[in-house]
Amino acid sequence: MCKKECGHDSDDGEDNKSAAMRYIIMAAVALIIIGLTVLIMWAVLRPKKPTFLLQDATLYAFNLTNSNLFLTTTLQVTLSSRNPNRRVGIDYTRLGIYASYRNQQITLATELPQGYLGTKDVTMWSPFLYGETVPVSPNLVQAVGQDLAAGVVIVNVKVYGRVRWKVGSWLSGKYHLAVNCPAYLRSAAGGGGGGGLVAVGGGAGVKYQFDHGCNVEVSA
Repeated sequence: MCKKECGHDSDDGEDNKSAAMRYIIMAAVALIIIGLTVLIMWAVLRPKKPTFLLQDATLYAFNLTNSNLFLTTTLQVTLSSRNPNRRVGIDYTRLGIYASYRNQQITLATELPQGYLGTKDVTMWSPFLYGETVPVSPNLVQAVGQDLAAGVVIVNVKVYGRVRWKVGSWLSGKYHLAVNCPAYLRSAAGGGGGGGLVAVGGGAGVKYQFDHGCNVEVSA
């Protein structure tokens, strides 16, 4: 009697192991099929990264203050993004923008509206960027003085965030987006005028037209 029961328990254990192994194999095959499908879709569609265009910038302040220990910057930029793909949509998430000068962030990050960009679609933003009395190093103070004396300051407008590709109801994983748009800001007087680029027209600001492309990097 004991031998029969023990043998029956052993058979049940073997059946359970076989069933578990079948489930594992089925799950592995399903994952492989999904992975191959994604790779094939990616190879066939070949999604291109979005393009960004800096169209203009209006500078209201770029001045050293408080014994040249702090930099105050105020500007408004207009930039656009285009989806160059014919079959693949682009989904933007967590977008932000700020201004940088000689690799130092000089304004607070401003959030940009996130959303979906359809095939061949274009979207546009016109955010204000503010940096009130930002501490700067002595080397940066010297660089500001040299650039102002030369009559041109290069401010980099940078966009960061996450991007996903969309085909029908399928969404890819999130990728890191990094955009760099150099803005060449020239002094209206052709030279630095003391502590900064001074707005013309009673604080109305100086508008610069660019309409040139930006460097775009998309990484995992």
